[in-house]
Amino acid sequence: MKKTINTLTGLVLMLLAGSSQAYDNHVTGMAENSCYGQAMVGMDSVINSRLGVPAEHALGLSLNSSMHVAMGDEYSTSMLNTILAAYLWDDTPHSYAIKVFYACAARSNMPLQSASN
Repeated sequence: MKKTINTLTGLVLMLLAGSSQAYDNHVTGMAENSCYGQAMVGMDSVINSRLGVPAEHALGLSLNSSMHVAMGDEYSTSMLNTILAAYLWDDTPHSYAIKVFYACAARSNMPLQSASN
């Protein structure tokens, strides 16, 4: 009986968690996704640096697409700078991610607005 109740409770919780969703209809574009991705790579790089992972292991994340490689740019300079600067960052990984995101947004001329808008 106890096993059945636990199973049903787990099922109900899974259904509730699966049906919950954000009600914010903010649609993000390519620039926002790119900056967010770069910020997350930066945050991971700070964490990796503190765990002793060599910077060379993260360089694959900065490889460009085949279109950029054809133009002669094998690596993304901004992503390389993000990864390598993370290894010198003294503050928290989260603060580095915020710094990287806002710097990327400023380069991309994205309008910055608060989450409450």
